[in-house]
Amino acid sequence: MSMNLQEKTWPQVEEYLKTKKHIIVPVGSTEQHGPTGLIGIDYLSAWEVAKAVGEKTKTLVAPPLCFGMAVHHMAFPGTITFSPITYIQVVTEIIQSLGKHGFNKFTFINGHGGNIAPLTSAFCQAKQDQETFDIKLFNWWHLPEVTAYENKVFGNENGFHATCGEISVTMFTHPEAYKDVPKMDFKPTKDRPHWPMAPKEFRETFPDGRMGSNPSLCSAEHGKVLFNLAVDSICQKME
Repeated sequence: MSMNLQEKTWPQVEEYLKTKKHIIVPVGSTEQHGPTGLIGIDYLSAWEVAKAVGEKTKTLVAPPLCFGMAVHHMAFPGTITFSPITYIQVVTEIIQSLGKHGFNKFTFINGHGGNIAPLTSAFCQAKQDQETFDIKLFNWWHLPEVTAYENKVFGNENGFHATCGEISVTMFTHPEAYKDVPKMDFKPTKDRPHWPMAPKEFRETFPDGRMGSNPSLCSAEHGKVLFNLAVDSICQKME
């Protein structure tokens, strides 16, 4: 049975709230992921993980927030971003909207590193008005089980952006999207630089959008393992 909020009627949500006040909110970004990674990787991966977690735990899942704080990627076509202050306000109002209906436990599943700081600020802002809110954040690629596997199979070539792990996950969840993506040989990029970076500065430092990754190592097989590790880990840690 689907646990997607958008596939429910309001009476069904009202009935759910009689026994459970918990909702999962997937968040990500729409941004470049190198020459062979999908622009939607961050929200697609978070959404797919969230849906699987929702089904396993019988927890409602909100529609994904597809846009994030990706200002540093704006020198690459296709990227769509919120400013940090706008993102904080959007997330705060999502929490407040759901809270008005009776939800008081929120599990955010995030797929984008640039969201972490503004998400934390939004949680603080939301809890300032409603101190009883229980808000947890899972950055799926930071889960110990996920990083252990990535270190084993990708080593230092996993990188920091357009990583082998995140591309592999969407190769598993969205194989059709990769049918027309050409195979490439990748040269090493510069080491991870100071942060934050302006869009022009980012593209000058990382011309094809990658940060230390070697996507030639990606595969749907690795993606399946990583996906299942993330889902099982979050399910165990949610309560």
